[in-house]
Amino acid sequence: MNYIIFSGVPWEEYGYKRLLEVLPEREDIVFTGKMTSLQQEDSGIRALSLAEACTLPAKEYTALVSSPYWLQDVLAFGPAFIIALLERCPEGEDVNLWDKYSGLLAAKADLVGTASERLYLEQLLSRSGVVYLSGDDPLSYGMIRRGERLYFLADFEAVWKKALEELWLPPDTDYPDEPWAEIQLRHRADYYLSMCGKLPQQPTVHYLAASYLYLLGDGRAAELLTKSFELMLLHDYTDCLHSHYRFFSAIGAKSGNLELAVRQYEITAFTAEEKALSAQLQRWLGSGARELVQAELYRVNEDSAAAIRLLAGMDSLEAKSLLLLNYMDTFQWKKALRLQQELDSMTAEPSSLMLFQGSGAIASVLLQTPVVEGTLQLLCGKRHAAIRSFLRAAGADQGARALFAEMADLEEAVGRLRGRTADEDV
Repeated sequence: MNYIIFSGVPWEEYGYKRLLEVLPEREDIVFTGKMTSLQQEDSGIRALSLAEACTLPAKEYTALVSSPYWLQDVLAFGPAFIIALLERCPEGEDVNLWDKYSGLLAAKADLVGTASERLYLEQLLSRSGVVYLSGDDPLSYGMIRRGERLYFLADFEAVWKKALEELWLPPDTDYPDEPWAEIQLRHRADYYLSMCGKLPQQPTVHYLAASYLYLLGDGRAAELLTKSFELMLLHDYTDCLHSHYRFFSAIGAKSGNLELAVRQYEITAFTAEEKALSAQLQRWLGSGARELVQAELYRVNEDSAAAIRLLAGMDSLEAKSLLLLNYMDTFQWKKALRLQQELDSMTAEPSSLMLFQGSGAIASVLLQTPVVEGTLQLLCGKRHAAIRSFLRAAGADQGARALFAEMADLEEAVGRLRGRTADEDV
């Protein structure tokens, strides 16, 4: 396997050197940036400038991308696979811009890895194919040899290796669906279940245990969430209705107890939009549209991955409209635009898409369409087309200024990134 590394920092600061050592079937590995001759010799990795790297046969390489500001260059390069190595926003970067383009990078990626557990959980709720690049298990899960060196694999390193190997499998190979993902989920669940015994009065460990059990479809999730919620109340955390109690509605949706789940959501519905959605959920229940109820309870609990799996096979206008919202929430914007075109062909009036929805969510998506189009055009190197889309999005209210400011901020961030990884004196 050949790999090309798009780093966010110079080689000296690159934080994934160990993961590079355990890459499966390492052949050619290229670092786009500066490395000394000694560093190249020690690591078995060769350094190329961005211009030189772009002359490689792209479809023979898997790209490891650890800054979202490489996304334009990675898409132009067109590798066989993209692996997004997501990180929290570094100091000095605009957090909104970083998070937006990290989301777009993750949506484009074939595999997402992160050493941040918060990002790991967020990504699990957005998509499949997510690896946690850290762990707490002291046991070895196999070993590999690199020349004269022997590497004993940690649990997450074994998962990382397996996930990469499965990227290259022929499409007709009869493998279970992502067994490595479930293995890693089970490891995290077991770890937090053990921590619950060691820290019985700590609400966070109970909540994390509940989260992993929920993702595994384990019925014990409700019990752990109840304990966490009770501990939060004992500690006088009065704002935990949204952060904790609403989670019961997702657990209820997954178990199929939708009547209870809707009542649990209603308890957390304070705003006019939330109350309108509660009324819509009750109407769907009354009409027998249980899958819509289930999918929307997933979405309002930020589990768009579960909602998408449920809605993708449904043909109704309401289901497709909900699917559109989930695609937007998870930065799957190309799919969102295609689906919106399909919805436009199903109804003469775009406003009719809002009739089933008790909120302005669909209306917001419709207004965002030119912004989404412009952002995707910008990522594909179509700058003038992006400007036209942003002008169309702004209309007569001069709102284009903010969009052009973001475009300038992105270009400045890309420039800083290239400066940090400059290849002079290689």
